Amino acid sequence: MKITLVQSRGIMMDPTVNFFKARMRINNVDSDIFVLPEMFCSGYTGDKKMMTLPQLEGKIVSKISELSVNRGSTIIMGCPREYDDGLYDCALVVCGKEVSEYRKMILSTDGAFDETQIFKAGDRPMIMDHMGLRLGISVGYDLLSAELFRFYAEKDVDMIICIAAMTEKQMDRFDKIVRSRSAEFSMPVIVCNMVGPDCGINLIGRSKFIGPDGNNIEACTESSDVRVITVDESILKEAKAARVITPEVVLGECIEISTESGNGENKATCPYTGAILDH
Repeated sequence: MKITLVQSRGIMMDPTVNFFKARMRINNVDSDIFVLPEMFCSGYTGDKKMMTLPQLEGKIVSKISELSVNRGSTIIMGCPREYDDGLYDCALVVCGKEVSEYRKMILSTDGAFDETQIFKAGDRPMIMDHMGLRLGISVGYDLLSAELFRFYAEKDVDMIICIAAMTEKQMDRFDKIVRSRSAEFSMPVIVCNMVGPDCGINLIGRSKFIGPDGNNIEACTESSDVRVITVDESILKEAKAARVITPEVVLGECIEISTESGNGENKATCPYTGAILDH
């Protein structure tokens, strides 16, 4: 299976240009899945007016759907979407005329802008069945959640696909945590991160394919490039078969103790028996 990472940035206030950028790259490569970064349709911005929300459906989303039909490929891309209850940072999974939506769950405060002031958080994972593989979908900091990794592991997901728009500092943190979790859950991860200056802050790119042992298999540079990744499905199946999920710990009430030294007359209560203990 071929998965193509297109880590180009979306241009703010010009969804038509963003469609042409996507089309040029998608038409030049044969791939089963194309992955474009977080908020690619609108450009990564905290200014709601600059997202041009009313134009996104007609100028890029519907056209990407037509492109998916013509190419016979699934396209995953970031797009903000607004509803009566608020605005969401979404990953759209476009498979022909069908467009499914995943809503980002963990909003960042340390990037180009404070996402918690703009977006509402989603609360539902998404699993995509594709060519016999189960692919978990995520956006940005969602993968800092051990619970989401565990959920996808327990649901027999073969690999996680994450779209993002992160700075260098964010990516450094993200990379350490996600690589560790990939090894813990024997879960490969593909990350497509936007590259270029948005909101005056540089987004670092460095998209990558992390293997089930937590090591990078392939990685993009810090420039706007396209990387075609050939995923060996047998490796995914082997990793899932070898997966061992550690039991989830249910914590009881916290035990608090004092270790102050003194004249030997300090006493404490045993949290289990209630007995008074000298120490």
